[in-house]
Parts: sequence; C-alpha cells; structure tokens
Amino acid sequence: MMLPRVGLLITSAMVCSLWTTGAGAAVCNVPSGPHPTIQEAVDDASCTEVVLAAQTFVESVAVGRSLAISGASTATTIVEGRFDVTGAATVIVLSEMTITAAAPSTAGCFPEALDVTAGAQLTGIALVVINGDGDACLIFGDGFESGSTSAWSSTTP
Repeated sequence: MMLPRVGLLITSAMVCSLWTTGAGAAVCNVPSGPHPTIQEAVDDASCTEVVLAAQTFVESVAVGRSLAISGASTATTIVEGRFDVTGAATVIVLSEMTITAAAPSTAGCFPEALDVTAGAQLTGIALVVINGDGDACLIFGDGFESGSTSAWSSTTP
C-alpha cells in the first residue's frame, strides 16, 4: 500500500518542479562564456533566471521581458549603472544585489539607478538601490578626443 503513495508523492513533486521552472527554462550565470555581461544574459531568450557572480558589474541593463536576476548578496554583487525595466507584460524579480548610479565608474549618467515604466512589475528582494546626484557623471572614462583630429587620447592636456 505504501508504494502507490510514494509514487504519487514523486509525481506531485515532479509536476511542481516543472511548473515553477517551466519547459526550456535555463539558469544563466554571469559572467560566463556565453554570457560575459548581464545584458547578454537578459537578451538571451532561453535565460529565465540570471545569476550574477559576487563582483562589481559596470554596465547599464535594459530589460523588456519577464525573468529573475539574482546576485550573491547586496554587499558582494554590485551593478554600477542603471536598470531600465519596461513593458506591460514584463514581470521581473531582482534579488541579492546593489544597483548604484552614484559610483564614480557608473556606466552612463543617470539620477535614478532603477527605472520601471510602461506597466512593468518589479519585485525586489534584498535589493539596495542608490540613486545618483546627477552631477558626478563619468562621460569619458578612458580618454577624450583632442583637437581637430580623430585621435583618442588617454591623457588630459
């Protein structure tokens, strides 16, 4: 009599697992060979969950589809840039990370580190968002174009 109960329990667990992860769902690690950046993992339609390493990412990310993005912790996974989340059918979960637009190396010049528009829905779990002041922007982080030439200089005049 116990065998049918065990069989039912296993079947029930398998159904729950398939329902929560979905068919064809993939966990994509960043950085990795196929996904060196967060944006590349977000753009990969097979990724339903993006797992960020414990490091600092200097990039801004545009998300227009539903997925979950998680880091190692708010102290060790830091995104210096901005997250733009948009789309009425977009449901995103951001967890265990810090997003900052206030760091000197922030990718871009944004007063808001997180922008959710056009009906998108966001859930944050252990999420720290630090907005920038709009004054400290890194426009040219590695040099500038000088004079009437197209030469790129890594030193200031």
